[in-house]
Amino acid sequence: MEEPALLMAQVCAINTGTEEDQSARVVLDEPRVQVNLGREEQETEEMWYFDTGASNHMTGNCAAFSELDTGVVGTVKFGDNSGVDIRGRGTVVFQCKAGEHKALTDVCYIPKLRSNIVSIGQLDERGCQVLIDGGVLRIRDRKRKLLAKVERGRNRLYTLALRIARPVCLAARCDDEAWRWHAHFDHLSFDSLARMAQQGMVRGLPQIEHAGELCDSCLAGKQRLLPFPKKVSFRAGDVLELVHGDLCGPITPATHGGRRYFLLLVDDYSRFMWLHLLSSKDEAPTAIKEFQA
Repeated sequence: MEEPALLMAQVCAINTGTEEDQSARVVLDEPRVQVNLGREEQETEEMWYFDTGASNHMTGNCAAFSELDTGVVGTVKFGDNSGVDIRGRGTVVFQCKAGEHKALTDVCYIPKLRSNIVSIGQLDERGCQVLIDGGVLRIRDRKRKLLAKVERGRNRLYTLALRIARPVCLAARCDDEAWRWHAHFDHLSFDSLARMAQQGMVRGLPQIEHAGELCDSCLAGKQRLLPFPKKVSFRAGDVLELVHGDLCGPITPATHGGRRYFLLLVDDYSRFMWLHLLSSKDEAPTAIKEFQA
């Protein structure tokens, strides 16, 4: 049986606004999913279940995440009416048989969950082709490259033990020629580097024969933020009703008076601005009090 490789997709980061809203809240209803729950300190199973009834990827193994946004919280209700907390959402990186890395994104972290679940519906939503025929589950990417081949097991379940991997620190692999070219071309994929070498597109580029591992910089660079809102929830109706402040510095070189910081205050209604030069950060509270007076 071949080792699976799951589709690489972008990582979604949550853009929060006010201090009162420091997290994104998620409420999931999974009526068709029967899971194994336990205490948070219990170990999670090593097997991953490919589930057609689950709407989201889920795991209770915090150590499996290579990137975890703990600002995403909420609850999930399963088919037996059990409800548990969601404590984050992130990315799990797997190592395939050839050594290459593939990432499973938007995985919910549920500490009390003892099972690991891969949602077939979520894979389909990302453009994967899912086919079950003759007791074999096959998953292909958008280009119809085989990503996973899983045989039906006991209780008619499709399960597989996936090897958790960590993104490679590029600084620690500088002695590897393939990784140096990966860095020279701004973290271009190894498949693209090999194609460029085969077609003679770059003078001096050697034949790249390297597994498609993920470096930590690649994983961080593929994260994306939600767009900034086009409309704010509150705008001031009169001058000085709401004032925004920004403390900046240290500035090099300093002013002739030795000021290395500045406090910028902006009136929300009129957009009028005031600038206060400061010698150090701790002068900001006094400057704000003087401005308010």
